[in-house]
Amino acid sequence: MNPAHDTDTPPRVLLLAESPYFGGITTHLLALHAALEARWPGVSVLASLSGRREDRSLFEQAAARGLEALEIPMSGPWDPRVLPRLRALTRTRRVSVVHTHNYRASLLAATALPHLPLVVTCHGIAAGPARVRGWQALERGVAMRRARRVVACADAVRDALLARGVAPGKLRVARNAAPAPRAVGAEELAALRARHGLEECGLTALYAGRLVEGKGLETLLDALPRARGWAAVLLGDGPLRPALEAHARRLKVPTVFPGHCGDTAPWYALADAVVLPSLGEALPMTLVEAAAAGKPAVASQVGGVPEVLQDGVTGFLTPPGDPEALAAALRRLEDPGIRVRMGVAARERWHGHFTPEILAAALAAVYREASE
Repeated sequence: MNPAHDTDTPPRVLLLAESPYFGGITTHLLALHAALEARWPGVSVLASLSGRREDRSLFEQAAARGLEALEIPMSGPWDPRVLPRLRALTRTRRVSVVHTHNYRASLLAATALPHLPLVVTCHGIAAGPARVRGWQALERGVAMRRARRVVACADAVRDALLARGVAPGKLRVARNAAPAPRAVGAEELAALRARHGLEECGLTALYAGRLVEGKGLETLLDALPRARGWAAVLLGDGPLRPALEAHARRLKVPTVFPGHCGDTAPWYALADAVVLPSLGEALPMTLVEAAAAGKPAVASQVGGVPEVLQDGVTGFLTPPGDPEALAAALRRLEDPGIRVRMGVAARERWHGHFTPEILAAALAAVYREASE
């Protein structure tokens, strides 16, 4: 479709991130921004608050893809100077709808921009510290109450929001999406294996994400002695990394910790399976990325995971915190025929449900509704 003749062009939207950190929300926003711009050039403005850590993944990855990502300076968790900066940005960029991601962005936008239609995406309900649960409750009571539309990234998240009192008439579901990964050649893969000592490790199970509580990574490491022939790659970083490295040494299991990586395509290409042993999830980006790469997955049966992973078709669902069940699933994936069959099915499911183009079309409809 030619954007210049697209009569369904949505209103110009500000995509506002709470922070530029590496993670699923950053991946989601970059995919959405790129897809909106590809179909309707100039219709979306991507911006993020500065955050308080050194991690600037959103800005770095946007620049690498030739996308514009604006920074809204912020000193401290609630810098009041953000409010006039938001007003100036929406005025100069002639924004008609604001679409926020995570509680700080939602609350600041609701305060600074009462004259603009607000769309709030919920990427999951926190089960962690009481402080975060409290801020999410405030987001529901203030920002989501004022919002014209509230977007859930999964049916499971929609149901959780309904149970917490969000008005059903304003709720929409738009599932996470990921682009097709770039092609990775045999020489690049061989160099990656050699650089990390994986040439003699047999099959490789990939975890991609932050190394934090709740991801069940101890379960993955505990499963490796029961699933001989598998090595694990824990791609990412976080406060649990030293403890996980020590646990892997105690178990004497082949495990690689490459750290943070902006270009994950080679790791997905290298993997024989993607593993996500979380104790709770909404709709995890790593499983969408695995499907886009045509890889089978093993993941905990929690939250919106079954909306991505079809048990026995694109991978295996296992109970959270059960290393024996995870190991049994990995043992079944030792069969190359099963891996290929499930990888093909995963790619087909991605193509039908989780592409950035599908996400952009769904949210463009939400922006039109919000602006009416």
